[in-house]
Amino acid sequence: MNKLWQSLTVLGFVFVLGACSAEEVSQYSPDQIVANAVEKESDMKRYYMKAEFNVLKGDEQIDDSTMEQWTDTENNRTKVVSKTADGEVSKSVNDGEKVIFYSDLQGEAYEMEAPELDSSVTGQTQREQIEQTLEQTRKTHDIELVGEEKVNGFNTYHIKAVPKEKGGIRGEEEYWVTTEHWFIVKFVSETDDIDMEYNVSELKVDPSFDEQTFTIDLPEGVEVLPFEDMDPSEEITIEEVGSAYGQPVLTLMDGAYQRVKIDQIEMENFDRTEVNQEYEKDGYQQFTLTVFEAPEEEKMALGLGEEEELEVRGTKAIYTEDVITTLTWEEEGLRYSLLAQNPDLTKGEIIEIVKKLEYTE
Repeated sequence: MNKLWQSLTVLGFVFVLGACSAEEVSQYSPDQIVANAVEKESDMKRYYMKAEFNVLKGDEQIDDSTMEQWTDTENNRTKVVSKTADGEVSKSVNDGEKVIFYSDLQGEAYEMEAPELDSSVTGQTQREQIEQTLEQTRKTHDIELVGEEKVNGFNTYHIKAVPKEKGGIRGEEEYWVTTEHWFIVKFVSETDDIDMEYNVSELKVDPSFDEQTFTIDLPEGVEVLPFEDMDPSEEITIEEVGSAYGQPVLTLMDGAYQRVKIDQIEMENFDRTEVNQEYEKDGYQQFTLTVFEAPEEEKMALGLGEEEELEVRGTKAIYTEDVITTLTWEEEGLRYSLLAQNPDLTKGEIIEIVKKLEYTE
């Protein structure tokens, strides 16, 4: 999963690269062509696009979805509608004043104030996200301009990024960028176990939008809630963790990792209270330790690929690194799960962390 999200992060600059003409391209090396993309303001003030995602883990397809996007950069308006192969739909719309999110999975809609033109919901500008991604790519990959090709009906520059060393999180990546608008219409990523392909099948530049374009149709009975309600968690202290279950719970106290946040979530659908402890090291997120009441007659297996049965802390545990990297076990009537966010954490290191856990006072 870490590798998958790293690949998806690269797509963050798919929709916002600046224009780069053929004359300009001829003046640069392949590496400079990619860097030059962030030096230009986009000429695409309005566009509509439709794209398909396909993600394979070995021979298993783990994502098969389509996405439509309408964008009006001059008025800070965007609408995105995605649909999975199973028919699950999610929608978001920014009409320049407010943003509304909705997904079939949650069955609820949430509203927030629209971000400023030069910022994203996360606080980073689009340019900063692009530059950060490119900087990361240039450090780990050699960039090559393969040539000009016609792909998906578009005239494109074919750019290839090959890892400088084997075994990295991101594997070989290829981009097909339109010669006219510097817009990525195809992206392919290959790692040891994840293959992803992104294709733009339709692209309309400067289409006509009306006032209905940037609205969202919600199912009958769906109420639009404040965005703050989207996160049901409540931040608590380590002293309050034990009171959630009426007994001490495990935590890490040896100082090798810094506990930066503890969230408590009342999960009504599962009739349980879940507590998440987040840990960092050197300013980077490392893992989350989750605990909740052990469900009766419910297996610990997550069903997320190959799982290995181990013994930790004198009890049975399930370890997997197939889709996500996690170690799960039960102790004193509670189920614990250590979910690794740092992809460099090894199985041995995770087991050692779990061994060092101590009960709260």
